[in-house]
Amino acid sequence: MTNQNSADIIAKFDQVYPVYSDFTNVTENLLKGILQLKGINVHSITSRVKSRESLKRKANREDDKYTKLEDITDLAGIRIITYFADQVDLIASFVEEEFEVDRSNSVDKRELIDPEKFGYLSLHYVVKLPPFRLQLIEYQRFKDCKLEIQIRSILQHTWAEIEHDLGYKK
Repeated sequence: MTNQNSADIIAKFDQVYPVYSDFTNVTENLLKGILQLKGINVHSITSRVKSRESLKRKANREDDKYTKLEDITDLAGIRIITYFADQVDLIASFVEEEFEVDRSNSVDKRELIDPEKFGYLSLHYVVKLPPFRLQLIEYQRFKDCKLEIQIRSILQHTWAEIEHDLGYKK
């Protein structure tokens, strides 16, 4: 990545950060409301907007994967941690009903590992608000926003934290 591309990405991020912050909060509350209406209890739902430093590291990677801000799919993220593994698929079905899923950038990491092995197992969706929501005035400013929703069980989350803490994250 050229320094100019990286600088352009950071400058644009600084401009859109407040919108992404609001988008993340609104989407987290939307998900909490959906789960409450469906009667689904989860361990936790957390959200974040990528930090400027984290974005800078990502934008400066040598692989030139990111040439503009729109190439980065995890500027904002929500993590849903379920009590049970079977809740992951149930919640995934709600996400697919309520959001527009970017299939090319979404990944089910549960399918990438041998079922006989234990490893990082998580479902990652890149989503944006669907047209029926964007018609509502309160959502219109989020038309260009997308975020990553990670769904995993508490046991999968514990394993991911151990892997991260021990330095397996590459």
